Amino acid sequence: MILYETEHLKIELDDEISAMIVTWRGFTSSEEFRAGVDKILALMAEHDVKRTITDLSEHRVISTEDQDYAAHASLHFTRDHWQVKRALITPKDVFTRFGIKQVNAQIAKEEQQNRQFFATMEEARVWITMED
Repeated sequence: MILYETEHLKIELDDEISAMIVTWRGFTSSEEFRAGVDKILALMAEHDVKRTITDLSEHRVISTEDQDYAAHASLHFTRDHWQVKRALITPKDVFTRFGIKQVNAQIAKEEQQNRQFFATMEEARVWITMED
C-alpha cells in the first residue's frame, strides 16, 4: 500500500513482510530531502513501523548537512519511539554510497542500531523478516 509518493520518494507498507519500503530516486534538494525524512518518520510513528527497507540504489549525492540531519532525525526517532530494524540497499553511485556510509557511521557512534546494507531488494527482504 503506497502511503506517500513524489518524483523522488515513495513510501509504502508491505504487509507480506510487515515492513515499510522507502525508495529514493535521483537528486533531491536539501528541502525536499529533509521533508522526506520527516515524512518517513511521521509515517513510521503513525503506522507503528518496526522494520524498514530503504532502497537507495538510484538516489544521488546529498550534502554533509543533510546527512547530519538524517542521522540526528533517526537517533531522535529511536529515543522518542522504538528501535527499528533497517535494511538499506546500497546506492549505485559511489559518492552517494560514501555519504550513506558516513550517516551510518555517525549513528553508530551515538547509538547501536540494527542496520545492514544489501546489494538487492531480495537480500534485504530475506534479512528483514529474520528473527533477531
